[in-house]
Amino acid sequence: MRLKFLSYIIVVAFMMGIAAPNMKEDKNVSTLIPPGWQLLVRQSGAEKVEGDLNNDGIQDVAIVIEKLESAKDQAAERALLIAFGNKDGTYTRSVIADKAILKADEGGVWGDPLADLAIDRGSVVVSFYGGSNFRWYGNYRFRFQNEDWYLIGATVGSYFTGTMTEKTGDEEDYNLLTGDYVKRIVDDPNAEKPKSHTITGNMGKKNLLKLSDFVAAGSTDQFLK
Repeated sequence: MRLKFLSYIIVVAFMMGIAAPNMKEDKNVSTLIPPGWQLLVRQSGAEKVEGDLNNDGIQDVAIVIEKLESAKDQAAERALLIAFGNKDGTYTRSVIADKAILKADEGGVWGDPLADLAIDRGSVVVSFYGGSNFRWYGNYRFRFQNEDWYLIGATVGSYFTGTMTEKTGDEEDYNLLTGDYVKRIVDDPNAEKPKSHTITGNMGKKNLLKLSDFVAAGSTDQFLK
């Protein structure tokens, strides 16, 4: 009788999309979150992505976490947590970057500036977007190498919505591994139909910025100096 009951539970869980392996996986990820923090969940769902980040053929995970409590009249602090998957289905926390994610009130009139969290080609990519009539955005790529996490690429831009779009405004794209850059510069921002020109070059290789030192609200000076 007990065996039949357990079999029934497993079948029901599978049909509901909550099979036992996934439940175990989620439980292990949640145990990596420090006390006083929680997984960030928005209308679009939980800020959690999976992919192989250290080339061992096992799925790893990156999540955005948020403090349960915040200072008066301020949004809660956020952080980026990355963990490596193990063969037994558990996770080992790799890093918590407590300044790498903008807070919900740092996007200006636009609102929450956290635009996307993704895993692409073995890297974690964090994207921000905000502003009002003048918009700004930033996409930052982090990769695990030399036993730590580093910023290896960045794209930042801004534009005036009255005369420009994201594809026609100012933009700077940096490959921090090679030093190569591409810049699109608007010639006359006050023109009715602004024109731009593009320059390319190489600034030379610089010391890569560690994810643990990256400040989402900081300027490009932190990784270009």
